[in-house]
Amino acid sequence: MPRSPHFDLAVPRPGWMTAGAIRLALLSLFVILVAMVRPRLTPDNAGWVVLGGALGALAFGGVLLIATRRAAQVAAPSRAGRATEAIFLTLRRIGLPVLALAFFLTWTFVYIAVWWVHPEDAFRGLEPEPRFADFFYNAVSTAFVAPPGDIVAHSRGARAATVIEMMMAFALVTAYASSFIDWHRRSDPEDGG
Repeated sequence: MPRSPHFDLAVPRPGWMTAGAIRLALLSLFVILVAMVRPRLTPDNAGWVVLGGALGALAFGGVLLIATRRAAQVAAPSRAGRATEAIFLTLRRIGLPVLALAFFLTWTFVYIAVWWVHPEDAFRGLEPEPRFADFFYNAVSTAFVAPPGDIVAHSRGARAATVIEMMMAFALVTAYASSFIDWHRRSDPEDGG
């Protein structure tokens, strides 16, 4: 009996389009979508937005924990090695753009919380009822150690949050860049090393 022909329905991806490029494009799309969010925040509804952000962070943390536990089932034999390898495997699977998005959103909610506590004094340059996108813009700009000139942290809490975000972002970028360097490189035996 003749076999039916095999059809490959998978569409090949162009060689220049890597998974990282796709994730970066999705991050860029998300940034555009957040910039288009129209509703404005008031001191009354800002608390609810912060609560929603906290619940979202807990949900993301739960999903991350489940993914890490699944990765640990196939990781290194030692308990400490298994946990470390599982964490790094999960972070690699998530990808840098998604981690950057989580970082930006975390700081967006921190800035909204600071504004919620002192709406008249926390930031200068914001409208009386700012948009979520204004805080997101501030978080993304500050993460690149370039706080925007049009939104200025004015209160001590807002300034402290800004400085802490800049230090964390600088530390993360440095750690990411240093991952490309092999600090424990051994020379080849052919070189006499």
